[in-house]
Amino acid sequence: MKNLIKFAFTTYFMDFKEDIDEAKERMKAWWDHEIVDRPVFSYFYPSKRGKMGAFLDIMGEDWTLARNPDGIEEALDGFEQRAGFTYFGGESIPSYFPNYGPGIVAAFFGVNPIFKSSTVWFSRPTKPNEIVELLESVKLNQNNEWYARLLKITEYAAKRAGNRYLISHSDLGGVLDILSSFLGPTNIILTMKRDPQIIDTCSAIILEKLLKVYDKMQDVIEKHCDGCNGWLNVWSSKRWAPLQCDFSAMLNPKWFKRFVLPNLIAETEYFDHSIYHMDGPNQIPYLDDFLSIPNLTGIQWVPGAGEPPMGSPEWIPLYKKIQAAGKNLVIDTAPEIVSYVYKNLNHKGLYVRTFYRTEIIKDFYLPRFLGGEDGIIINEARIWLENQGKNKLLKEDLEEFLRLKKLELNNRVRKDLLKEINSSMMVKQNF
Repeated sequence: MKNLIKFAFTTYFMDFKEDIDEAKERMKAWWDHEIVDRPVFSYFYPSKRGKMGAFLDIMGEDWTLARNPDGIEEALDGFEQRAGFTYFGGESIPSYFPNYGPGIVAAFFGVNPIFKSSTVWFSRPTKPNEIVELLESVKLNQNNEWYARLLKITEYAAKRAGNRYLISHSDLGGVLDILSSFLGPTNIILTMKRDPQIIDTCSAIILEKLLKVYDKMQDVIEKHCDGCNGWLNVWSSKRWAPLQCDFSAMLNPKWFKRFVLPNLIAETEYFDHSIYHMDGPNQIPYLDDFLSIPNLTGIQWVPGAGEPPMGSPEWIPLYKKIQAAGKNLVIDTAPEIVSYVYKNLNHKGLYVRTFYRTEIIKDFYLPRFLGGEDGIIINEARIWLENQGKNKLLKEDLEEFLRLKKLELNNRVRKDLLKEINSSMMVKQNF
């Protein structure tokens, strides 16, 4: 009886992404800056009402492994349960991300990760005159606690996932971000000035070992799963990686070119594809440098706290500059903004991802090329409400609006629509 229940659950789970083959074909074309039959679009929504909490967990970051580094069974139990309550639409391809925090490679070199305040902290203060010896002494073998752990959980996860979902790479980190776990920002900058050769040597050691870890992990994943993925969660049939260097925000353009750009170029030349995670306005001065990297496939621009969100009109000139350089774009944005993005940017190489609260709201928002309403009704309702001098839609307001539009909707749809229109009022944009 127990085996029968397990088989029934497995069969159901394999069916939650029925159009996965078509999605993969579109993603293969996307990486090559081509379009198969329509633009690429990734979206999610809870497939069962009342399961918003589980749905939001799969959209966010699961810290199970950060709290319990060997708890891969618990982590996958949770992922599979949440995935069962999630509809993966368009080019969203289910993938489990083993999250140990950004820059877990630092642990391979002896840092003890500390999980605190919903993130992982990496720090092992080391003097500049001792850092090279420490990094060189590290061996990637079964005696290395964190290296052995990552391979073990990756293999377990890949075997369990099989053809049901993909296993992503853990967030290995950026070269200088990893080095900062040892030297700290002040010592890195001082060493760049006083003895730049130390930084060069450390970067070479870290990059070499990071790439070895990546290859070993992907070798394991490919034995059981189809494709490659990273923490950025964009599926590829070939080997790719998200690139990053948060530390670059502390550097001037000259030192960026001297100490960061060579590492990025080396990584792009190593992988089949790569996407740079451009995090925060302090990285905008380096945009031309990113675009000058021949083998860089694309960019994800994350404006950061206090800035207009991804996809906003303020960033369209920046997006167009990226596209003009022949690079792909990855944009995570609110449902209200999706159609605006597609109307203002080239569809080739454009990957937009969003989530919807319910299936009903999904139908109101989906782009026309997927049979949706492009958000027109919700946008018209919001503008109509603003013209009334109001900032919140009441039930009687909705009734009046529907009468004006000659729309007849059942109570369930009206309830979802009322909530969504009020939610959209929080997004201060004019599309």
